[in-house]
This record gives sequence, C-alpha cells and structure tokens, in this order.
Amino acid sequence: MNAKPNKNTKVLQTKKNNGMLITVIALIAVAVLVLGGVIWMAQRGSEANPITFGETQDELIEINDAGVIVVGEADAPTVQIWEDFNCPGCGAFEGQNGEQIATAVEAGDLRVEYHNLDFQNQGSTSGEYSTRAIAAIQCVAAKDSLPVFFDVKNSFYANQPAGGAGDLSADELAGLAEDAGANADTVECIGNVETNGGMDKAADSAENAQRSIREATGQVSTPTVVFEGETVDTGNPAWLNGIIA
Repeated sequence: MNAKPNKNTKVLQTKKNNGMLITVIALIAVAVLVLGGVIWMAQRGSEANPITFGETQDELIEINDAGVIVVGEADAPTVQIWEDFNCPGCGAFEGQNGEQIATAVEAGDLRVEYHNLDFQNQGSTSGEYSTRAIAAIQCVAAKDSLPVFFDVKNSFYANQPAGGAGDLSADELAGLAEDAGANADTVECIGNVETNGGMDKAADSAENAQRSIREATGQVSTPTVVFEGETVDTGNPAWLNGIIA
C-alpha cells in the first residue's frame, strides 16, 4: 500500500535560503574559473613566448621566434650554447673558445644556436644587465654581419663587469659595439633598447632559454653546450674538433 504524501509537508523556501543557494552557485562558478585559469597558465607555461624580430641583414644569422640567435650554414653540425653575459664562467668560455667557434662557423663547418639567459641579473648593479646585454646582441644579430656579431659578442665578454658585479649601460654597450665595428643602425638600436622594446624581447628570450635548458639538461647552468642531445664536456680542449671533424 502506497503512503499518501502529507499535505502539510512543504519545502520551506525563504529569502535566506535563496540567498544561500545563489552564494553556493557563485562560489562554484568562481572555482571553475580559477581552475580553468590555473590549467591555462600551466599550459601557457609549457610553451615558448613567441617573439617577432623580422628579417636579419646577414643570411647566415637568424633570430627565431623563441629569441634564439642561430648562426652558420643550415647543413653544418649544430651545437646549442646556453650563456649569460654576466656569468664569469661564460666569459672564460668565450675567451677560450670564442675565436675557434667563430672561425668554424664562418668556414661553414659549424652551426650554433645561442640561447641567452639572464638569471645573473641579480649580480648587476641595475638588476638587469644580463637582459640589457641580450637586447644589445639581438640588435647586432638583426642589423649587422656575422663577423661583426662575433666581434661584438667577444667585446661584451671581454668587458664583462668583474665578478658579475657592476653594470654597463645601454650607451656603454653601444660604444663597445661601435668600437668592434658595428654599423650606425646597430649602435642606435643598442642605445635605445630601454625604449624600443628590446628589453621586453630580451626578457622573453631569456625565459625561453631557461625553459629550453631545463628540457635539454634538467638544470640551469651556464655555460652549457649540447650536441645531438648530449651535454658536451667543454673541459676537453678537443671538444670542438671532435664535432667538426
């Protein structure tokens, strides 16, 4: 026998209950939005920041959309180098290997991908020297020749603030580039990196470089050289000869 519903039984609906229901629905909606934002940020964080540089003046220089400066013939053996312009070890690496790398690239025997980091900003007086130097070398890569690129890069390291301390202004970097043979457009670009968007592009490039070195090696350490997916022992004086042989 089915029981008859009690006519006196009613769901009590009050303004207070309606308000609580609306609050619960609102909280659920906010939670969904927050969760979606977290997922979106996680997905975004796994991708490189896209950067647009346009055409370079020298066909043997490319700046890709991750801010990596690629130099040399496309069919040459390719090494990846992660550096920071305020890293003393990178200065030593440039002094020991820079000329040989430049010679090999210009001879068509080597292709290099330069991934520039800026985690050594903290050692500079301004707190942004590494980023400024990246912006400057990107001006050179975009507007000058391959030999000048190598000469300016070498000059930046040769005049690196001692011990990673101190600083060089945009004008000082522009002066070093000019002394190394950079053209007027390059010098102007470097002198204006604080206002022409160069610093923003450099910062995005450095963030991409930090992501790529973690993917390649599992850690952030400079200088780091990778060839065919393996970290190169640059303590071996013959490491470059072994690649280009």
